[in-house]
Amino acid sequence: MKNKVLLLLLGLALNQPLFAQDEEINVAGLVFLNYTGSLPETIRNGKTIVLVNTTKVLAEQTFNKTAEPLIEEAQEVFSKAGIDVVGYYSLKQVFAGKDSQYGFSEAWKKREIKNIIVLSRVVYQKKNKEVTRYVILASKFNGKPSLYSNGQVGWKTQGKDFDKVLSKVASAANRYDRKNLLINDSPEFFDDVKMVWGEHVEGYLTDLDFGKMAVPTFKMVDIPSPKPSGVINNLVAKQVEESNMLNVKNNKVLTEKMKGYDYRYELVDPSISDIELSKNGFSYILLRLHAPGIDIKKLLNYKVNEDQDTYTTQIYNNGKLTVRRIPANGLVYKYYIKHLRTGNIYLGPKWDADETWSEALDHMLYNVKVEMKR
Repeated sequence: MKNKVLLLLLGLALNQPLFAQDEEINVAGLVFLNYTGSLPETIRNGKTIVLVNTTKVLAEQTFNKTAEPLIEEAQEVFSKAGIDVVGYYSLKQVFAGKDSQYGFSEAWKKREIKNIIVLSRVVYQKKNKEVTRYVILASKFNGKPSLYSNGQVGWKTQGKDFDKVLSKVASAANRYDRKNLLINDSPEFFDDVKMVWGEHVEGYLTDLDFGKMAVPTFKMVDIPSPKPSGVINNLVAKQVEESNMLNVKNNKVLTEKMKGYDYRYELVDPSISDIELSKNGFSYILLRLHAPGIDIKKLLNYKVNEDQDTYTTQIYNNGKLTVRRIPANGLVYKYYIKHLRTGNIYLGPKWDADETWSEALDHMLYNVKVEMKR
């Protein structure tokens, strides 16, 4: 497909793939930014966080030491340029799902974060050759789980040489007066963002039959009118159309699969807040995360063994048990049920994540049925 190549999954709620076209690479997801030649005016007088995505192969799915040399080089340039980066985070972990985006955005609001930088190393095939590009996107943090809003200003640069890409960031930042003074020379990492507000329960409630569960559908994205111009936004528009077509199919599959849930439920718009759902009589909500398995375990407050290479998913098919071992750093889906009033999360007695959302949902529905009969 030449330049129109699937590069990597950004980890957004829609898990929308990114493409390269005419040498432009989109790392913002399904959002239409107004790309200009200027960094945010708060870049040298406010706090910034950096979302890092350096995926190349499966072994690099996790946010670990494979990314550190890149981050250390970036931090040296950012600090000298007066950009106060107060934390580096895994982009996949942030965009794993609805609750993760809410948890990170709330933490950043409390820390008075003004700007977000996305730092990506993108590897793809072009004319049968492997190509690496470094992409940096900078924009203001909108204070919401979406992180960005349609139409807001974004600044992007990319290239094959990381040092030159960083140099462009520094040059663009120098156009503003520097007010950030005390900046860390070394990068800071944080894994204490709170996504689970209630208790972590490795089982299911025995009173699911007394409450109604909300099941968010796959999200349909609108293209704004007028749409911000530019090659990237034209690309995003095409991605939105393809994503919406896929999610029409996904919602049909979801509708059929949920017929296997024996208790009260209703398919709902994914944009409806937990507060609104509670007011409308729902007791529970079914949620999913999509990220490396080890990151999902951290987000859901499992005890994590950093040295464990694989996680075991137990699968029942026609009453027969099979076992699937998936790399701990492999991308998987994991479903869980949240009690809206308490924030408690119910995860099931067994690890049931899988590489497709439909299989992961099958496992969860089966395990609910088995446990509720006990």
